[in-house]
Amino acid sequence: MLRVAQDRDVELPEEDAEVALDQKHLKTLARALPAVDAHVVSIAAQHHQPKREAMLQMNFQKVRVQPPLHGASLWKTEITAWVVRVWETQPPIGQEPLEWILLTTLPMTCASDAWEVVQWYGWRWLMEDFHKALKTGCRVEQHNLQSMEAMWRLLAILTPIALRLLVIRHAAQHTEEIPATAVVSGEALQVVTHLDQRHRTIGTAKDLWRAIARLGGYLDRKSDGPPGWQTLWKGWMRVMNVLEGVHLAAQLHPS
Repeated sequence: MLRVAQDRDVELPEEDAEVALDQKHLKTLARALPAVDAHVVSIAAQHHQPKREAMLQMNFQKVRVQPPLHGASLWKTEITAWVVRVWETQPPIGQEPLEWILLTTLPMTCASDAWEVVQWYGWRWLMEDFHKALKTGCRVEQHNLQSMEAMWRLLAILTPIALRLLVIRHAAQHTEEIPATAVVSGEALQVVTHLDQRHRTIGTAKDLWRAIARLGGYLDRKSDGPPGWQTLWKGWMRVMNVLEGVHLAAQLHPS
C-alpha cells in the first residue's frame, strides 16, 4: 500500500468501463468518483496540530495502472490495483481539508475493505514514531555493525526498549490522563520518583514521561518544547541501570 504521488495513467476493468470513461489519470479518476461511504476517523497530532476527529468521505475503484511511457523505470507491465480516496468536506477553521489517495494491491469488494486500508495508513505516524525511537532515541545506526546477524541481535535488544518508550510517549500525549502504572512497573515508577530531583508525585503517564526525560537532561522549563527521543532514551537507560542494581542488591547476602 502507498500514497499516490504521481498522477499515473490508468485503465478501468471491462466490467467498470462505464465508470468515468473520460478520466484516464489516477488522481483525476479518484476525485471524479462519488462517495460510497462516510466515517469518523481519528487523525493523529502532527505539524503542531492537535489530535482530532474528522468526518471523511470515501470511495474506491479497481484500476489497471499503466507503466511509464518514457524513462528508465524497470516497471514495464500494467499493475492491477485498487485506488482508495478519503477526503474531508468540513475541516476545522484555518486547516486544510484532509485528503488521502491510496493505492493497494489488496482486493476490495466492499466499503469495509477500503476502510481497513485507510486505518492501516492512519497508523503510519505511529510507525514513524517507532522508527524515530529506534534511530534517534536508541541510536541504532550509530553502532556501525558489519553483519546482518549482528544487526538482528541488536534489534532484538533495542526493539522492546523503543516500544516501551513509544508506549510511554503515546500515553503521555493521549487526550485522557492515563495512570503511570499502566505503562511501567511499580518498581520502575519508584525508581523514577526517587531519582527525580523535583520529588513530585508522578501519577500520570505525562508526569512519568517528563520525569524520565529530566533524568536524561531535559530541562523542562515553561518555554521548552516537549521532551525529545534522546533525553527520553538517556533517562530510561538510567532508570534501567538503577533498577538492575536494585534487583542485584536484593539477591546478594549482607556482608
